[in-house]
Amino acid sequence: MIPLERLIHTVGQHTERLLNDALYSLDITAAQLKVLCSIHHQANISPVELKKILSVDLGALTRMLDRLVCKGWVTRLPNPKDKRGILVSLTPKGAELCQQCHCTVGLSLHNELTKNLTDDEVETLYKLLTKILP
Repeated sequence: MIPLERLIHTVGQHTERLLNDALYSLDITAAQLKVLCSIHHQANISPVELKKILSVDLGALTRMLDRLVCKGWVTRLPNPKDKRGILVSLTPKGAELCQQCHCTVGLSLHNELTKNLTDDEVETLYKLLTKILP
């Protein structure tokens, strides 16, 4: 029997692969989309706050933000509460891409992940997974 934590991790990896495959034509990776969506839900967020939400290394996040700025999806703004700090937000192009990804990939990814489950099983899985979360 596969330990539960390993099974959950493996499902996460499978989901990440499916998401990367679905996003390939949009020239965005799953990791980049996670950053964009996090910024979308927390407009004008500091990199330190974003790091906590995503549970990533600040250096790696800074490099990711550099790439997203270069692609025109994210902008850096001065932080009015901290003269040395910055805030990041989505550009209109980044917000549009988030919406496009959600519409294009969301339903197809859900269908792929649940194709071998009944509607009742999907509902049960959702309830159980949300009970695991803090």
